[in-house]
Amino acid sequence: MRPESCGFILFGATGDLAARKIIPALFGLCEKKLTPRNFYAVLVSRTPLDRGALESRLWDTVLKAGFTPAPEVFSSFLERLEYIQADYESDAFYRRLADRLTALDAKSGVKKKRLFYLATPPAAFEPITSKLKTSGLLSDPTDCTCWSRVIIEKPYGSSLESAASLDAGLKLAAPEAQVYRIDHFTGKETVQNVMALRSANAVFDGTWNNRFVDHVQITVFEELGLEGRAAFFERMGLARDMMSHILQLAAITAMDLPSTFRDTDFKTEKRRFFESIRPLTREEVRRQTVRGQYAGYRSEPGVAPGSAEETFLAFKFLVDNDRWRGVPFYVRAGKKTGSKKTRIDVVYKKPDHGIFTHIDIGYPNVFSFGIQPEERVSFSLISKHPGPKLCFTPRSMGLDYRPEGHEAAGYPTDYERLLIEAMSGDQTLFLSSYEIGFMWQFLAPLLEAWSAAPATEPLHAYADGTPGPAAADELIKKDGRSWIQL
Repeated sequence: MRPESCGFILFGATGDLAARKIIPALFGLCEKKLTPRNFYAVLVSRTPLDRGALESRLWDTVLKAGFTPAPEVFSSFLERLEYIQADYESDAFYRRLADRLTALDAKSGVKKKRLFYLATPPAAFEPITSKLKTSGLLSDPTDCTCWSRVIIEKPYGSSLESAASLDAGLKLAAPEAQVYRIDHFTGKETVQNVMALRSANAVFDGTWNNRFVDHVQITVFEELGLEGRAAFFERMGLARDMMSHILQLAAITAMDLPSTFRDTDFKTEKRRFFESIRPLTREEVRRQTVRGQYAGYRSEPGVAPGSAEETFLAFKFLVDNDRWRGVPFYVRAGKKTGSKKTRIDVVYKKPDHGIFTHIDIGYPNVFSFGIQPEERVSFSLISKHPGPKLCFTPRSMGLDYRPEGHEAAGYPTDYERLLIEAMSGDQTLFLSSYEIGFMWQFLAPLLEAWSAAPATEPLHAYADGTPGPAAADELIKKDGRSWIQL
């Protein structure tokens, strides 16, 4: 079902994020006929662009994203787009923008329903939303005849204090119900299906607890390095960059099922899960975390010769609730790890009764969620190997969520889905103010320990193209476990 009629206003429209993610998602929705029937888009940026330069730039962006657009589809896409050069600090610019949006509302039949996407540095969030508010572009949330929503992207600050300051500035202009904080992992098809499989199949949710599950692994590996993002990475490091993704994957996997899938019920259960995560003490940071840096990092353009920023992180945490008490969660994330893999593995305990308990079968049951690049769910079973002897072997049953030709079949990508949800006013897949605060609260003791005692919290080297330092293997091995082979 298409979302309701609206206008889409993209700030930072000539930036890297817009080119890599947002404009391709917008075109994808147009190609799949998933945009609202009455719809327009205004691209806003400081860069001066005439119409010819804009259309050429958009064509290159769409091609680079992997599309082969039919001429009539691309023409239809362009017909809905306008470009306005911005001066984000100028009141006159916002008056000009307001006049243009009013005219486009009348022309398109949108009736003052607008989605503002701030693909800008976080420092611009508060000034832009403040100007939008004072110019009347952010509607009163109690007015049911119109609406305004604001999407923002990470990083949501660089510390607990800066995140709180950023959030306070946003709330001066837009209440929580108008703010949509995006984490594109929540829009992945497999992530969506974690909850669906649990809720619709008693065989899974009935065993989704500490009676049956031995441990949970979360892996977020990237094959590439910095890709021109040295300035960002030198400021943030991998832990700050990836922790939001990691905690969202953990919550989707382990939270209790909500009573309904309304966004309020969903966020309530997610919050309960986060509140049950045991914070790491200084001693636990020393014993339960591993930081690493790939060998070629300090030779990357823009990286300081003696940089101590991590490009790899592994850690263990526990959850203090009835469902998961005693079940460790192991996380590993890194760059230049030899493969692009994001997955969740729920590893089951071996049976403690039955006719084969005297035999070391050697393989546990594992429920695996492949998130990227493949979007796949699989479950490993142990069966008898064909032949006269009684030998056991693992077998895997799987479901693919991204069959060949899925774009032509109309499956939305992660960013496409999240745009649809924001246009529809559904905040289920977006992060709340609480979730951002919790992420920084969880991360704060790690950052403090690493900066206060670098000698006792070493930065382990690992070769480019390998799955992290040996210390990460030791982290899980000392508990009698091992990482799932990718």
